Amino acid sequence: MYKHLGDFETAVRRKYRQLEWLIPALFCAVMLAQLLFSGSRLSQTADEATHLYSGYRYLKCGDLTVSPEHPPLAKVVAAAPLVPMNFAVDCAPFKDDSLHQAFASLNWLYTQNWPTALAYARAAVSLFAVGLCLLVWIGARRMFGLAAAIVASGLLVFEPNLLAYSPLVLTDVPVTCMILLVVLGFYLWVKHRTLPFLLLTAVATGLTLLTKHSGVIVIPILGALAITDALTASDLRRSKWRLALLNLLTVTLICTLAAGIVWIGYGMRFAPYSRATGLEQTRHPAASAIGQLLFQLETHHWLPQAYLRGLAVATAIPADVSAAFVAGRVYLHAPWFSTPLNLLIRSTEGMLAMIAAGLFGMAITFRQRRRERLFLLIPAAVYLAACLHPSSNVNIRYLLPAFPFLLIAVADGCVGLAKRISWVTYVLLCFMALHAASSLHAYPNYLSYANDLWGGPARAYKYLPWLDIGQTYPQAKAYLERHPADNCWFIAAWQWDPGIYGVPCRSFGLYLTHEIPSHVHGTIIVSSTLLTDVRIADAEIAAAFKNATPKDHIAGSALLVYEGDFDTRLDAAAGESGLAMHALSTGDSSTALEHGNKAVQLAPASPLVHANLCNLLASTQVDAALKECYIAQNLLLADPLRDEQSRKERLELLESSIAALRRYYTISYGHEPHLAESADTRSR
Repeated sequence: MYKHLGDFETAVRRKYRQLEWLIPALFCAVMLAQLLFSGSRLSQTADEATHLYSGYRYLKCGDLTVSPEHPPLAKVVAAAPLVPMNFAVDCAPFKDDSLHQAFASLNWLYTQNWPTALAYARAAVSLFAVGLCLLVWIGARRMFGLAAAIVASGLLVFEPNLLAYSPLVLTDVPVTCMILLVVLGFYLWVKHRTLPFLLLTAVATGLTLLTKHSGVIVIPILGALAITDALTASDLRRSKWRLALLNLLTVTLICTLAAGIVWIGYGMRFAPYSRATGLEQTRHPAASAIGQLLFQLETHHWLPQAYLRGLAVATAIPADVSAAFVAGRVYLHAPWFSTPLNLLIRSTEGMLAMIAAGLFGMAITFRQRRRERLFLLIPAAVYLAACLHPSSNVNIRYLLPAFPFLLIAVADGCVGLAKRISWVTYVLLCFMALHAASSLHAYPNYLSYANDLWGGPARAYKYLPWLDIGQTYPQAKAYLERHPADNCWFIAAWQWDPGIYGVPCRSFGLYLTHEIPSHVHGTIIVSSTLLTDVRIADAEIAAAFKNATPKDHIAGSALLVYEGDFDTRLDAAAGESGLAMHALSTGDSSTALEHGNKAVQLAPASPLVHANLCNLLASTQVDAALKECYIAQNLLLADPLRDEQSRKERLELLESSIAALRRYYTISYGHEPHLAESADTRSR
């Protein structure tokens, strides 16, 4: 029996070095198996159809006008298996807004052989997670040895947050993989300073920029690593500042070569389509540093226009802080602890214990392998600093790029501690087993994961928002097969109908244009996203269930099951507004007005239905439209607790509509309208 982890590592290295590759192969196989099995049990989730449609259009048409806020690499990888299926696609440039893009993408996907398409696309994009597993092994093995590589890889393949997003056609895990490749490539370059590692880093940087716009963070990461590695170098033969300058010049060369990779990824074409004009307007004022930089890059054609347009959208972060749902409460401003609390809830108990042990281990061995630790801690710190700030509530998926660095660092600290104290090895093995068991117990509900200290996935809805992103329909169908219901309703949060997946319920929601009764009785399945989302529309459609106790949970607690009689007049009003807008889009204005007026009758205190009726009346009855806009405006101003940013945006839209209607009224009737007072009185 080995007394220390070091003895075990030495024995394995001596006896089985030629078979060592079997260990990472096993970890990668375990990771891939989990992703394929869990992905097969999930319905299409938010953004997947849009990413897939965008990638397929790029491969078939060379078009970049759908979802330009995401670069093409991950989308192209996901869509590549669909090319031999030769799906029909309209190659005309897409100029509508993101909501219309989403509906067009859904219509395209669900008129094809969508089950096969989704399965193939998810299998393809899962390769990024397998690559991430391999990179974690290589990085930990080269930096800290075999034992650290085993621990880091073991933590990774059972990390529920990575397992949640890895099988989905999204860009979060692909960019996580690519950022780690960039850092490892640069680490190998500063150690060996050879051309192959420099080229590896440059290519990896270019691919990172092509994966997700947040991947641009690799540039400051490389700059920070270049400086700190030089200033902490033990080589006394060179001036540290000269070495830092050399490193920064190398980073400049890497970025230049990476820009070339970006051009190749965009087909060596500046315009997103043949007759594209200038860069689309963004939220950045022209005088801002980012706005000026993007303007110069676009003016001089230094980068593709579609890339710059997407980068402008991705970096247009509103200055106002939105409200947030944190630990069962709605805050007008997200508290400072919201993101750390999110991590505490979404990390397994074993992982939390390993983090504590790892920090202690790194503290007592601080001077060992200083360069390697800097190459882990600096990228994680730079990335988290870019994502986090006071009063922020960042979704866990956007923090994933920091995870691999933290996992390797934790493995290093834990192994260092175990080498000093022999019995710690057995404790760490127990922690890893607990980590794996907690993750496997949640399968396949990783998207709604919470550790058992917070009640597990079944109670996650009490603390976490956005647990349902559309993945739950197969499990809802299975639940109803086990618990048949004569009268069943499904309140969905997304644009695709649960009926597509065989859910035998009458469904309604914000985006489903179905007529909804003002009262429902029976079994009602509600997306927990509607209960935890603080946006105005979502809060209204789930109002009847805010204070009700669910009878059961589906998919962890992504879906909540209620039973009884419920007042759903707000839901019915939202449904009528949806039917009104649908009728208007088909040119049937009389039917649209009929539905719009019915919505107001059902929910006279809802600002949304009045705003929708204002839009419906704007082209025919200006005075009536103004009345409805004023009512909607007053109702929004009077509400004590709304998502601040959402309310501000809606008020700005209303004010713009009111100003336009007043101008039109003045031109038509020769005098200013006098409607504000009557509207205010009516709203009260």
